[in-house]
Amino acid sequence: MTKKEIIGYQFAERIKSALIISSKMLAVVETLKDSELELEGAKKIMFAFFDGLFTETGIALNATGMQEFMQVEEKVMDVKRKIEEGDYDAAYANLGRAVSHATTACDRTMRTLIENGLM
Repeated sequence: MTKKEIIGYQFAERIKSALIISSKMLAVVETLKDSELELEGAKKIMFAFFDGLFTETGIALNATGMQEFMQVEEKVMDVKRKIEEGDYDAAYANLGRAVSHATTACDRTMRTLIENGLM
């Protein structure tokens, strides 16, 4: 059981970090809305980053079975849709929800690790 929590904690921390980075990237994308060519390039880069994040969440889900990782992926898919629609406020809100799911996974695993004297 403890091995699963260690792995879950590591994945949750990495995914949470990637989500925070993506919020910084989104802030840059939003500033490019008046330059169509730059905006399209920035979206491609951002979506490639999300594809990498989807790989990470898929591995995390397979390794731990923690549904929070699936919820993160669902929220990031919503973020992609909102970016395509140009609804940056909703994209930020969904990123926040994704961070919340990752934080929940992190908290749950950390509590177990603390209870076992490993943190």
